[in-house]
Amino acid sequence: MTKLTPQQDTALKEFGLCFIELPIVSETFKDFDDLRFNRDYQSDPQCMMLTGETGSGKTRLIQEYRRRVNANSGFRHSDVPVLITNISSNKGLKNTLVQILSDLDTFGCHQKKRGMKADLTKKVVQNLTAANVELLIINEFHDLIKFKSYQEIQIITSALKFISEEANIPIVLVGMPWMKDIINDSEWGSRLRRRKHLEYFSYIRKEDREHFRFLLVGFSKRMSFDTRPVLHSKELTRALFAVCRGEFRQLMVFLYEACKMALLNEEPTLNRKILAKTFEKLGCEHLSSNPFTIKFKEIPIPVLSIPSRYNPNALEEKDEIIDRVFEYTY
Repeated sequence: MTKLTPQQDTALKEFGLCFIELPIVSETFKDFDDLRFNRDYQSDPQCMMLTGETGSGKTRLIQEYRRRVNANSGFRHSDVPVLITNISSNKGLKNTLVQILSDLDTFGCHQKKRGMKADLTKKVVQNLTAANVELLIINEFHDLIKFKSYQEIQIITSALKFISEEANIPIVLVGMPWMKDIINDSEWGSRLRRRKHLEYFSYIRKEDREHFRFLLVGFSKRMSFDTRPVLHSKELTRALFAVCRGEFRQLMVFLYEACKMALLNEEPTLNRKILAKTFEKLGCEHLSSNPFTIKFKEIPIPVLSIPSRYNPNALEEKDEIIDRVFEYTY
């Protein structure tokens, strides 16, 4: 494989790590700031729910917020103002508590003994307090509660309520949109007054297309080529939307690969030819034709017609989650 020059290496890394702060992102960051601020004035911490379909950008958003806050030189070296814990699918409450301790680098072998759930909960409170955590973000929270009985979910939410109150820390639950249908505890539900939902980008209405173009302009500005790419042309906007179906993550992955290909081929900019080759390289299950080589009116426009759903009456676990459905128009 051809190696990148030091300049190309820097350019690709900068693009791969770039972050575009859209309005919904700024609003969510403001909510996070408010949660951290309010804990000094309220005995009962407010909490929050952040939802979005697969690939909508939830994880990238919370990672960027943690990076900005935790990099603040005003904190002590041992402080962890924003802590993100990722849930492992079907691992249960105890493993989640263990993961929180592990993320704080305080988990010891003595905590692996059985029958330690109550002690683990107290240990989590102690270590969150010691690390001066101001916001606990639990990512992929739906994996902790899916396929659980009502009683099991009650145990989980009660433990989180205890941790939030005792450590005086607001908790942000991040996951799929349908997880709100599983959390039926009225007391916990009242804590989640703040809610944000990350929508997929859309193409149907003019204002939606302009919003998507705004994103493409942002990506173009963060690509280090001799000539700035024009990704937001009418033709490329539609083609790129067809590829990603409005998913932020899919768009980012595709543009990263295209950017890498252009740099390796020493192209002066990212053009339609490179985008077409990137499509040939990556493929796309939902598209039968290369959208960068066909006529404008032949490029299909994906529309999310039915979001993903949770079916509590399913007879088998594999049927409890119903995947999203896309329709295509022209």
